Amino acid sequence: MIVFFGAFLRRLNRVRRRLGIAALSMALAGPTCAADSYTLDPAHSIPEFKFLHLGATTQTGRFDKARGTVVLDPRARSGSVTYEVETASLNMGVGTETPDSPGFDLFQIARFPRITFRSSRLIFDKNNKVIAAEGQLTLLGVTKHVTVIVNRFKCSVNPLNKKRMCAGDATATITRSDFGMIKYIPAISDEIKISVPVEAYKD
Repeated sequence: MIVFFGAFLRRLNRVRRRLGIAALSMALAGPTCAADSYTLDPAHSIPEFKFLHLGATTQTGRFDKARGTVVLDPRARSGSVTYEVETASLNMGVGTETPDSPGFDLFQIARFPRITFRSSRLIFDKNNKVIAAEGQLTLLGVTKHVTVIVNRFKCSVNPLNKKRMCAGDATATITRSDFGMIKYIPAISDEIKISVPVEAYKD
């Protein structure tokens, strides 16, 4: 009886040790579902682009309809971004674009109704703030790797609507001929600067 009880205690101690190690591993690993999902506020995330016109003036255009999502886990320094623009919402500041307007022709809106960006990696600084996103930009059906710089990124509670949000300014510079967009070069510069103010609310 004594021998059986001693063996039982030894087995119980081994089980306790295993459970203790498992619990410690889980504690060190932290929560497994720490990533949060955010949806872009379309009213405050309107993309703009700038180009040099006739080698003299900087002109600006924008797209009035865009949507996207952000998944973010700062603790794990990981996340993703998906962003989609409706090209038919092109606005060059001179009224509604029509099929015979230069802007409509430039973006070949009838053939390519969307411009998309999908990140492959987010880059964080030492304070776990997003400072850049690397990913694939698809324009005119051509997909190229693009690095997007993120400025003033922060997550906080919007003081007006009390909702949790993440926000920042995203910028990138592309060479449009890399995507087969060669129309009107050099009257419209080959280099295009893109700016997207991003405000996204937690789902």
